Amino acid sequence: MKRLSIYERLKPEVKEALLANTANYESSVTSIVELLSNEYFYSNLKISDISSLYTFSDIELIKVSAWDFKYGDNILICKDYE
Repeated sequence: MKRLSIYERLKPEVKEALLANTANYESSVTSIVELLSNEYFYSNLKISDISSLYTFSDIELIKVSAWDFKYGDNILICKDYE
């Protein structure tokens, strides 16, 4: 079984929100999508990568738990991929 990239594992609502910001922030969103498409382990992302993903997906950091930020449970489809 082939491991899915982080981008492929994003919840649909997160992916939609991210892509909705392409019109205003094309280079930033494209950069994030490219990064997530080439990475397979959430733990390999830098804090700045995760922060940018949250920013351009319109996720309010005040509502994100430390657990979600560390493991991505709130943004990833959780199956046995990691």
